[in-house]
Amino acid sequence: MSEPLAPISSRAADAARDAWGSFPALHNANSASRGLTAGTATAWGLSDRAPLTQRPPISLGGGIPDADTQPRAELLAAMERVLAEPGDAPLVYGGPLGYEPLRDEVARFFARNHPAAPTADWYLLTNGAAGAIESICAAFVNPGDIIISEIPTFTGSLRTMRGKQATVVGVSMDDEGIRLDELEATIDRLETEGKTVKLIYTQPTFHNPTGLTMTLQRRLDLIELAARRQVLLMEDHAYSELYFDAPPPPTLSELTDGWGVLTVGTFSKVIATGLRVGWVQARPEWIQAMVPSRFDMGNSPLLHRMLHEYIVRGNFHEHVDQMRRLYALKMQTLTGALEPFGEPYFDVTEPTGGFFLWLKLRDGLNGDQVRDCAAEDGLTFASGNRFYPANESGDDGESLRLSYSWPPVDALEQAAERLGRAFHRAANGG
Repeated sequence: MSEPLAPISSRAADAARDAWGSFPALHNANSASRGLTAGTATAWGLSDRAPLTQRPPISLGGGIPDADTQPRAELLAAMERVLAEPGDAPLVYGGPLGYEPLRDEVARFFARNHPAAPTADWYLLTNGAAGAIESICAAFVNPGDIIISEIPTFTGSLRTMRGKQATVVGVSMDDEGIRLDELEATIDRLETEGKTVKLIYTQPTFHNPTGLTMTLQRRLDLIELAARRQVLLMEDHAYSELYFDAPPPPTLSELTDGWGVLTVGTFSKVIATGLRVGWVQARPEWIQAMVPSRFDMGNSPLLHRMLHEYIVRGNFHEHVDQMRRLYALKMQTLTGALEPFGEPYFDVTEPTGGFFLWLKLRDGLNGDQVRDCAAEDGLTFASGNRFYPANESGDDGESLRLSYSWPPVDALEQAAERLGRAFHRAANGG
């Protein structure tokens, strides 16, 4: 008769505990993971949880599309049409590149002004923009290679690059974009030290967190510098469709016909972050060079086909137009409501698109302290130091990032009142 299971299981558990109990998980983690944390809420695109207060919480934290603009009914109808089609294609593996008709539609809409008229072979579909950055790093970056990034920049991107064992070096920005004098000096220094500068990461349009848009001349000069130094450009265009008035300048890929540029895009900001569908756009030979480093069995064919159905049979173009108008209103509402507090506490430049206001605090104010005072009033947002590699304020001083995309318009006016109180409390010692 066999021995009862419980004693056997107990002996096995005791043996496993004795063997592994003194070895923490981090001891067994690979070298890239050991240098990382689980990531902040900001890095994951979420908002910090506000302390319990008597006031309803308001979040200006995550860059999340407005809830009322998310086309739930149309996405559901598109999903039903996909599942009603004969065959099993939506429910089996879809391959490394992603659903070809969706890649064609992404090219038609998001690269409509590209001189090369890209088609599906210019695209690799990924798990959002973060997956696109990860795919680029996996294919082209060796451990220890340098990625130069604008600072400040999105903390989630910094974490993705470091997770691929790249070393991230920051270069500051001015009102026209990344500072090219500092960029060239940084490349000189790193190459003198024997280091390989592999990529320059830039968000040229409606930058996260600053909201800035790189000027056309700065884009042209950056392209010339990168080509001369033979450093690839990785441009992140997560927000480029969300302009308020005139369209932004051409992408770096449009200006170079795709040579030397890897472009990152996503549906997260124009539909919903939960879709997790993004892409890399590059010349076809570069896309093919990325496929061997992909090991995730591809993304969801079901989601890809649903999105394709929604784009070709839904009102995607009208949806994006609606978002542009709404976010322009939200930005104007928040900046207008904050105006009475600006003179003593902060300076701000209104963005021309995207999700974010970047407040540069006046002397004596600390971003973390303002954030903590606001949280006690039920208002959450990210302090600016989150967007620097060392979690310190940059050369431009203390700052805050406010995202106006998610809350309703009337909540933005309330948020400004709460932030005004937080400024006052922080300036007077809490």
